[in-house]
Amino acid sequence: MRHTIEFDHENRWVLTSFHGPLRIEDAVALLRQSVLFPGWTPEWDRIIDYSDGLLGDLDIEAVARGKADLGEILRSAYAGKPTLSAQVCADPMKLPLVKYWIGLGAGDYPAGLKLFDSIAEAQAWIMASRDAR
Repeated sequence: MRHTIEFDHENRWVLTSFHGPLRIEDAVALLRQSVLFPGWTPEWDRIIDYSDGLLGDLDIEAVARGKADLGEILRSAYAGKPTLSAQVCADPMKLPLVKYWIGLGAGDYPAGLKLFDSIAEAQAWIMASRDAR
């Protein structure tokens, strides 16, 4: 797995970037790894970047299966704390699957789950959303 996780302590967010082929098991493992990181708390928001990920091996069934595992990790780790999740994808070929994913996961992010074209836009939204609370 060549995917990466970056922890930004100052801004309290985790940036997960997919590089190369993405399996739903990779997404589950990365989320699990994120919430176990020393210093992580449920106040940290998430940015997921699909820009360099290859989603060709994912299908609707795989995404639906992974939703249950990811939802369980989120419920356990965040314990109802409202967090934000910014999804980043500007590739029109990937957008249908990413939009489907967002639709499935919206209930896990009552504070907000949105799609952006760039990481900078995602970061700005998180900061503005926090300021508005």
